[in-house]
Amino acid sequence: MLERVYDTLIAILYYELPKDNYGKVVSYDRPITAWYIGQRDIKNNNLSVTLKGASSPLKDIGLGLQEFSHSVTFEINAGADNISITERLVQETTRLILASLRKHRRIWVVEYCPICAKFALSPEHFIQDHNDILATYVTGVVNDYNSLWAETHPANITPAELPNSAKATESFLRMYEDVRNNVAVANLPLTAKKNILKMQSDLVEPIRIMYDCVANTSTPSDDATGQALFRNGTITLELKELIKQDSYGPDNVPITAIKK
Repeated sequence: MLERVYDTLIAILYYELPKDNYGKVVSYDRPITAWYIGQRDIKNNNLSVTLKGASSPLKDIGLGLQEFSHSVTFEINAGADNISITERLVQETTRLILASLRKHRRIWVVEYCPICAKFALSPEHFIQDHNDILATYVTGVVNDYNSLWAETHPANITPAELPNSAKATESFLRMYEDVRNNVAVANLPLTAKKNILKMQSDLVEPIRIMYDCVANTSTPSDDATGQALFRNGTITLELKELIKQDSYGPDNVPITAIKK
């Protein structure tokens, strides 16, 4: 559930934070040498960042609509030449990460593209790199949107422009469902179709959006008592996610659902 969220957050930080000539994210002159997913007892004594999930409680907020409240903790660990340098290093790295996270109140979380296997940080990837497949879907999405707008607005008010990410999301999901329903999709490679069918059998949500993303707790450094030259800083990021649940109730269990 949080795996791709971790990947997305790391990619955002890597893109936005300062880097050295070797492409590594740096704080002062020290590169972040490791990005860990999941807590571990042993870490190197260089600068590292660990992402771990605290909890993801789920609650119903309406019939067929549920909400996750994800909690992700960033732990910044460092060991340097002396306590003063270590303290400054952890504080500066925590500041940099917090400065980046604070700008992202909504975050797209996209699975690896089933068409080209690239890791996309935004749904816009689908209409930029695969326009030959999705162009007709985009046209349909825009036409449907304009028709809906015309039903609720005077003719002299032109429709507001749909964001590219919205066009891409709806277009991809329509294509995704066409593959599920065995509808022919023009220009879609056979390998991509197989990848989509595999994603569907694995119950993968190809495009998700996190909203109300707030870094609500920041500890720039701990007292590190008994840790010699090591220091730790932490940031807790809270994210919410809406999930559509369109299948529920006792009658959706097939008669062939037997234990084997």
